[in-house]
Amino acid sequence: MYKLQQNKKMFFAVNQLQAALILCILSLFLLSSCRYTVQTEVKPLVDPPSAYTNALKEDSLKQTSSWWEDFNDTSLNSLVSQALQTNFSLKEVLARLDQARAEVVQEDASLYPLVEGVLAGSGRRDDSGTSEESISVRLNVSWEIDLWNRLSAAQSSVGFELMAAASEAEAIAFLLSTQVADTYFHLVEQNLQLQLLKKQVATGTTFLSLIKLRFANGSASIVDVYQQRQQLASINAQIPLVRARMASLQNRLSVLLGQAPGQNEFPLPALLPELPPLPSTGVPADLLLNRPDLSQKHQELIAADYKVAEAVADRLPRLRLGASSGLQGESLGQGTLFFSVLAEAVATVFDWGKRKAEVEKRKAEVNELLAAYTQAYLVGIAEVENGLSQERELAQHIKALRDQFSFSEATLLESRRRYSQGLSDYLPVITALQSYQRLERDILFQTYELLVNRIFLYRALGGTIRSEFAANPKLEANN
Repeated sequence: MYKLQQNKKMFFAVNQLQAALILCILSLFLLSSCRYTVQTEVKPLVDPPSAYTNALKEDSLKQTSSWWEDFNDTSLNSLVSQALQTNFSLKEVLARLDQARAEVVQEDASLYPLVEGVLAGSGRRDDSGTSEESISVRLNVSWEIDLWNRLSAAQSSVGFELMAAASEAEAIAFLLSTQVADTYFHLVEQNLQLQLLKKQVATGTTFLSLIKLRFANGSASIVDVYQQRQQLASINAQIPLVRARMASLQNRLSVLLGQAPGQNEFPLPALLPELPPLPSTGVPADLLLNRPDLSQKHQELIAADYKVAEAVADRLPRLRLGASSGLQGESLGQGTLFFSVLAEAVATVFDWGKRKAEVEKRKAEVNELLAAYTQAYLVGIAEVENGLSQERELAQHIKALRDQFSFSEATLLESRRRYSQGLSDYLPVITALQSYQRLERDILFQTYELLVNRIFLYRALGGTIRSEFAANPKLEANN
């Protein structure tokens, strides 16, 4: 009798399962036209130019992963390598990468059956004093069949989000390397400006001593003395400003290295480095592969498209299977073995447009990200064009400043000769001296600007610095 009842239950469960499968198969034929195809080969909405219009006609080097090594500065190499290991903004984005990795594991788990173990006990006593106790142990299995690839679409979405997080980490690391290099070169330039100002103060002091001597001999007027004192004071007034900028730059560099500001003295070279050969620029289409920020946007776009597929599949029926088996009785030793199965097909009849609106929302998000991807690509092309143009024009500007400096030096020498011979007053001398010293400082600053523009060009061209994460393999594991 007991076996007959068990057979009836099993027969009923199998019939339920067959009915659910039949319903889903019918839905498959009726609704297969609703399936959504994800576009994984997405391109920007504009056609890129075939070449850069401002490409320089120079020997170029293939850009390496450690682009900063092109400057041949051991201090810079050490600072960048340290920042890539200790910077807290980078640690922050790597923590987000860990979160994305955990989300992938969560979505992967949804594709497989969920198995739960349950241990339960109950007791009851009625008015007559009769008590009844029961204990059960069972194993529950539940599984949603991924008929319409809803679960796999969600899995693919978080997979591309993980790739986007890895690209974001690369973009932040690349940006960090350029910030360290920029700050370091600015600090070197300001230190050289300070040394130059001190040299100019010494020159001005010598001039003042000579004018005072001429004034004592009656060969110069008190106005000449005042003019030279004013010139010397104007140079001295710039020194505190340079020292303040140096302190700010040292603090900024400390923060980039993940250290407390105000506690570091950085070794600085005696000169700014020579500009290395121009890196290979390639063609504008290469930016889509070389720039991690564009890779990030591309991967985010594909992830969003998979969310559209997930939303479309969410409108279709779901098939869930379940089973439970265990022992139940007054004690486990006297328990009765039981087994049950469950199959259900769930389809939405009316949701008043909620799921359809979700599909439209997800499609709009894809359009938004595609527009952002295209805009970022255009900005990237413009940044390379600007970097190339700026480098050419800055080089010509520095050459013109050097020509002007040589003329200024000759003017200063001649005006001093004429003044010492009594052929002119001191005004031409002080004017020539001001021009000479200003050009010295301008040439130094524009040389730094040329280096900064090259750093900007490296960042615009993009690249990868994965090799710098050997001590922290989080980035390596996702590429």
